[in-house]
Amino acid sequence: MDIFSESFILQTRTILLADDDEDDIFLFRESIKDFQINIHLQIAKNGFEVIRYLDKMEPDDLVFLDINMPGMNGFECLAEIRARTKSVAVIMLSTSNDTGYIELSEELGATGYVVKPSSLPSYITAVKEVLLTDWQNYQLGFYLNNNQNPAV
Repeated sequence: MDIFSESFILQTRTILLADDDEDDIFLFRESIKDFQINIHLQIAKNGFEVIRYLDKMEPDDLVFLDINMPGMNGFECLAEIRARTKSVAVIMLSTSNDTGYIELSEELGATGYVVKPSSLPSYITAVKEVLLTDWQNYQLGFYLNNNQNPAV
């Protein structure tokens, strides 16, 4: 059954979006507003806010974590998240598809890596793909990105 169809209502899913860019926050909000599931979206503007919110998260919640943030960047935040919990799925967001970023994200314990889409339709597709993925049992690969390949 498609969780994005009008006939299916899922219990509320909590997503923590960690991003300091207002345009990216707007695109993310717009990308989820027509989904036929209940999404409780929390916004953190830096890594310190993510860490403060972490205790409220459940194992099936998702964190979308921007790499470039003030104060505590996404890599530092990811290391701190993994020092506290392994159960929450953390999807790294970046404007870069640099292999070094992807490998470091994986080494630090990220669940996945997505290059930020630049258009609303691409953002909807990317978020939908992440939400449809069973991250507890994901075996197909670490890098998700609208059919783009990581830089070599």
